[in-house]
Amino acid sequence: MLHDPVEDDELLAPQGLGVEDTDDLDDDTDDLTGDWQAAHGYPDTRRAVRIWVDEDTRHLTKMRLSTRWRDRLGTHKLEDALAEAFFLANARVGDVPTLAPSTIEVPEGDPNLTWADHPRISEQIQTLLERVTELSSRAPDQVRWADFQGEQVTASSSHGHCTVTLSLAGLTDSVALDKKWLRTARMGEVVEAVLKAHEKAYAAYQPPVFVPGEHEELAAELAQAQGALQSIVSKGI
Repeated sequence: MLHDPVEDDELLAPQGLGVEDTDDLDDDTDDLTGDWQAAHGYPDTRRAVRIWVDEDTRHLTKMRLSTRWRDRLGTHKLEDALAEAFFLANARVGDVPTLAPSTIEVPEGDPNLTWADHPRISEQIQTLLERVTELSSRAPDQVRWADFQGEQVTASSSHGHCTVTLSLAGLTDSVALDKKWLRTARMGEVVEAVLKAHEKAYAAYQPPVFVPGEHEELAAELAQAQGALQSIVSKGI
């Protein structure tokens, strides 16, 4: 990805937690021409805002606002600019987060099982295989499918100036800003509010819990029975 040459005021003034207000500072003069690098951050299309995220977690680590961010946005919302920046970051950094069930492994059988148990275990496996066939023949709406149970996390900065919502995967789903406060907020205050809200949201995030469906429950039963059968066979005749 290439960056077009830009004027000094095209770049973004650094902001962060605990920094002094920098409304009077010029924009950074870093040269963003040439090949894109993660160090350049992720801007919105109007270059009103730029964010940096951790390459592994995609969590927000730094944010900058242009000294002319209000002029750049015009009638557009800063919330929408942030949404663009996060979309770009999530599309370019790391693997796509997926919610996947744990792998079903064949467990070790009961060591107390003997060949006398072989007919019973074999019959159990045959019954389970018949259930697999029956389940596979059902219409999709007649099957209880696996799912993930969890809730989106919402957290706000002090005084509720910024509210962040994380998706089930723990990524930024939306950023809401108090419109009245935003009209007069200084750059450092805006950035600090966004960072603080994210910090609280990340701290409160809990990954969703996998809830097995009929297919997974049946597969676990079959694995258990197969493990028992292997335990018997491993003893030899």
